[in-house]
Amino acid sequence: MPNLKTNHKHQSTAKDLTENMAYFIEVVLGNPIIRKVLRFCTSQCENCGRRFDLCLKKYMGYRVKLCSKCKIAYFIVKNIFDYILNQVNIPREDVETSLKDPMWRRGLSSVLEGIAKYGPTKPFIAYSPFLVVWNVTKICNLRCKHCYAIAGVPPVDELNKKEALMAVDKMSNSGVAYIALSGGEPLMRKDFWNIVNRIKKNEMAFSIATNGTLLTKRTAKKLKDWDCLYVQVSLDGAKPTTHNRFRGANAFKRTIQGIKNAVDAKICVGIATTVTKINYKEVAQIINLAENLGAEIFMHYNFIPVGRGKEIAQLDISPEEREKLLNMLASQIGKRKISLLSTAPQYGRVCTQFSAFSLTHFDNISQMKEYKNSVNFLGEFVGGCGTGRLYCALDYNGDITPCVFIPIKLGNIKKDDFLDIWHNSQVFNQIRNRNKFKGACGTCKYKNICGGCRARAYGYHHDITKSDPGCVFNKKEWIKIIAK
Repeated sequence: MPNLKTNHKHQSTAKDLTENMAYFIEVVLGNPIIRKVLRFCTSQCENCGRRFDLCLKKYMGYRVKLCSKCKIAYFIVKNIFDYILNQVNIPREDVETSLKDPMWRRGLSSVLEGIAKYGPTKPFIAYSPFLVVWNVTKICNLRCKHCYAIAGVPPVDELNKKEALMAVDKMSNSGVAYIALSGGEPLMRKDFWNIVNRIKKNEMAFSIATNGTLLTKRTAKKLKDWDCLYVQVSLDGAKPTTHNRFRGANAFKRTIQGIKNAVDAKICVGIATTVTKINYKEVAQIINLAENLGAEIFMHYNFIPVGRGKEIAQLDISPEEREKLLNMLASQIGKRKISLLSTAPQYGRVCTQFSAFSLTHFDNISQMKEYKNSVNFLGEFVGGCGTGRLYCALDYNGDITPCVFIPIKLGNIKKDDFLDIWHNSQVFNQIRNRNKFKGACGTCKYKNICGGCRARAYGYHHDITKSDPGCVFNKKEWIKIIAK
């Protein structure tokens, strides 16, 4: 292997480390022979199970029984890991600490399996979804005006308990690392805790997206006890009148109390705000409120004209307003206690202008000062919309879709092979090939770190390969839309 060292003391600069890691991913891991070795090391063993996961456990010092082939795989994995750690000056104990977390092990396995199958593509494609956003129920106690799921009363075809637990097992066996439980209001599902229990038994991480009104002290404590990674609470205004305009009378008071309960339980809390013309000028106040309440993350959600949102499409902000908002968020990264994220893929491009970075809308690691320089190189590999590359969605009835905001049925988890859909779906393959996007997104120089929002493209054009009309580089499309 090539020598990646930059000086005799192994003290690489941030630029050196960035170049070294990019070189290692593109050139070393992209080598056909290395990819063949990776395929062997990450394949499923008939006798032992998930080969790479077992190798990682043994690397950490666990007692693991391995067959002869898996012993060969372990020898390869150990030497590769020792080599990399030596070259980039990362203490082995730091890696071992991370690898004790099953989510990190699963994620790393998916990355290497993805490189083995697809190569170090730009943008990168994971072997299995790192994250699945699962609408576990369509039931909800609110009737929000912009709800993508048109949530409300119980549907007749919702997965029953047995089917839901089977779905968890299928996702686990496919290598999924992290399940985000959404809805509807997930806390209204009667077997919610059974699902959580099955997720944890399968060594996956979970988070929850909630309207906060049912987030009692007892529920918050229970989420903490189950090691909930993250609680995302929807808050659409800094003032009761603004929030309640979207979500109904008295919703604000109950949501704020839910946030306080989660913070008091010492859970990582994120505030999610769908920005429209109604609350656009209130965003700065919402961030201040979130910070004062003790939230760790603020998430700007793109408005998507889907579900009930179709009825209020006229409230979508303009490309110029979105650009101004993203610039405001990026300019404050590292200056506040709270991490500032956005589901708008354009955020990756905007952040680079401020020497900051945000990998994806579910990433806040790269905004932590101690990690920022080590992950910046991932921009073109991971940046932009992760649909079909890093995550997908599962609906209340088991339907597999590209994203919760893209209601295209690709199959159903009750009867279809989850990984087969991930690898072979025509829709996923269309989303992955940004070179074939139509219009501005297909020719944009930032397509590897952005790519435009596929949900907005589908919501406005009913075509996932068309350009996102919410970008300043695609203003012509926006002008056509508002002229209709």
